[in-house]
Order: sequence, then C-alpha cells, then structure tokens
Amino acid sequence: MNAPQTAAAVVAEKPQTTAVGKVTNLKTGNLLTDIATEIEGLSKTKALNLAEKLGEDIETNHFRLGGVLNLIATNSWFEGFKDFDTYVYEKFGFQIRKARYLMAIYTDLVTKQIPWEKVQHLGWTKLKDLAPILTLDNVDEWVKKADALSVVELQAALKASSAPTGDTSSATKDDVSVLKFKVKPDQKEVVTTALAKAKGEINTEFDNVALENICAGYIAGTAGVAPKSLEDQMKAAGWQGTLEVFGKLWPTIDMKLEVPEGLK
Repeated sequence: MNAPQTAAAVVAEKPQTTAVGKVTNLKTGNLLTDIATEIEGLSKTKALNLAEKLGEDIETNHFRLGGVLNLIATNSWFEGFKDFDTYVYEKFGFQIRKARYLMAIYTDLVTKQIPWEKVQHLGWTKLKDLAPILTLDNVDEWVKKADALSVVELQAALKASSAPTGDTSSATKDDVSVLKFKVKPDQKEVVTTALAKAKGEINTEFDNVALENICAGYIAGTAGVAPKSLEDQMKAAGWQGTLEVFGKLWPTIDMKLEVPEGLK
C-alpha cells in the first residue's frame, strides 16, 4: 500500500517537527491535510517512536497510527523483525488485519479529503467499513446513519445499499407481490434505519426479510424483531466483532489470542 499523495500535493512546504509528532508550522488549517503532511514528513526514527506512542491509545489515535504504520510499511522500516506482520503483532499486540484496517482508513480519508471533524467521533470499527465508500457528496448522509447504528447494523446497511431490494432468487414472478406506499423524508429515514437495524440483528441483506421480521415482532407484541441468543449474536458479529465488543466491555482483561491463518 503506497502512502497517499493528495495531502503532500496540497501543502507546498512540509511542517517541521521539534519532537515526536509535534508540528510547528501547519500551513492549511485543514486538520486532515495537516496530519497527513506531518506524517509524510517523519523520519524513520520519529515514525517508529510515534507509532509506539500512538499505540498506547488506539481508539483515540487510530487515524494517525494508520498513517504512521502506512509510512513504516511503505519504507520497510521494521528491521529486526521477520516481516511487517510480526512487527505489528510484537509491538502493538494485534493482528495484521487490524493494522490493514487502520492503514486503509487513513488512505481512504486522505485521498478523498474527507473532513476529519465529520468522522472522527465514529471510531475505527465503523470507519473500517465506511471509509471505502465515503465521498464528499455522501459523507453527511452516511455519518448520520452510522451514528444511529451499531457496527453490525452499519455493515448490513452498507451491504444493502449495493444489493438489489427483495429476495427473488428462489421465487418466480407469480410468487412475488408488490406493496407500494409513499413516505415523507423524515419517515423514510426512520424506515431505512429500522430496516438496517433489523438486517443486522437477523443477519440478512434483504429488505423484505427484515420487514417481515419487524412485522412478525409487532404481531407477537414485541418491539422489533425477536431477540437472538448470545450464540446467534456472536455468529452474526464474527470472531473479530465479538472480541471488539468484549474488549470494550472488559478493557482490563488481557487476552492472548492465536488466530488460524484461514480466519485472518
């Protein structure tokens, strides 16, 4: 993965650093551009030192850490380790997949110049799925949706946005009935959010399946779809999503995990 060039092209003169990560002359006033230009101007020693410092609080520093890791990987600044994967695991305690997510978030946001102040509150677990599809035109719409959804629900909403509406794969034309109704803009927002939430809960990509479950729950006298067992929720979230939730709920528990190559 090559370091993004957009930020460097915006600023003619790179900022000078007097200490690890401390910038003394930001030129643009654009936070994302300034951070990217700062990172691209780091020396090998400062990049390695800054990566360790940022790794102490990944939730807060994930964007900067992604950029510094990108710089380290691009320049092969991981001497003393077998490869970049080993460097990441031994230095930060997480698998290369997470590092790739952080690096991709950095690259996507900087390349497309997405305003950092609009997305910084979302956290890396949502941005890893959202950043690839964000544009300057749709960022406000998707950030609003992401604010109201869990990670799993957001993944379902993103998947549904690029999938055909309705599951007709096993039905003939005569087996399908069409329902038509009109909604106001605020009602549309409620309906689409509810469908996305339901798709996340029942692990489906189809609007009609989600709607059926919402209606079945209403008929049964419950709010939304029927609650799923813990086992079903963990299966829907996947091993990584499950561990992310576990880490947030019990951050003081230190677990050592070895993931088979096929699951990475």
